[in-house]
Amino acid sequence: MMKKVIIAVAAAGLLSACANRWDVDGARGMENMGGPFHAALQSEYAELAASEANEGDWPDTAYFVAKAKAAAMGEAPAPTAMEERDIPAKYVDELAAARNDLMGVMGQGAAEANPPVAARAQAMFDCWMQEAEEDRQPDDIEACMQNFQIAMNQLATPAMPTPFMVYFNLDSSQLDAEAMVTLDDVAGQYQQVVPPRVLVVGHTDTSGSSDYNIVLSERRAESVARALAARGIASEVMRLEAYGEERLMVPTPDGVVERLNRRVEVMFQN
Repeated sequence: MMKKVIIAVAAAGLLSACANRWDVDGARGMENMGGPFHAALQSEYAELAASEANEGDWPDTAYFVAKAKAAAMGEAPAPTAMEERDIPAKYVDELAAARNDLMGVMGQGAAEANPPVAARAQAMFDCWMQEAEEDRQPDDIEACMQNFQIAMNQLATPAMPTPFMVYFNLDSSQLDAEAMVTLDDVAGQYQQVVPPRVLVVGHTDTSGSSDYNIVLSERRAESVARALAARGIASEVMRLEAYGEERLMVPTPDGVVERLNRRVEVMFQN
């Protein structure tokens, strides 16, 4: 009788240990001890683990659960190494090149610059590797590969800075000293990013008539565009828009003087 109890307890312990390896919800719900990249990686790997659990693929469920838990603990598990999987020869060269590309962007700081997309790229590479090793579901292989490539393309595109704000005095389109400093910053950022388009949008507050404010917002946009052109941004890449008092940053009734609404927004666009 005692022997049966010992065997039963041992079996229960073994099942508990296995269940822990397959604990997708536990991996998903762990408090993350790292930064934004670790949190995004935890989420991505937990989703991969859930997908494999739904298919009854317990070894790969455990593999992705372990990676999700490592990310939650503030570690950064590396993308799947080529030697970790028994990859069919027809996929080896493409996957090896993809991993080199991924490690290259990671080495350039992608995880810090764009944590969610960097985590997506890494997880989708691991997904691609796993599906290629199985080589049973061509649609899944293709989906993982395409999602990896989409993420890599996003990482290759420089992130656009937040809109720059140039403010104006009441009933004026003249650029003051503060505006000039902002425009110097715009020009410096432009040289680093070199976006294909620069949107220059004029606005006013609600003082004055709406018809007059449309014209005033146009003059403000034109003043900023001329100053940017003088700082080396080609007029051809700039698009000017003007909305008068239609798009207030600070909602106010008609006839209210509000400096934050007297502005030109400068935005870089892909």
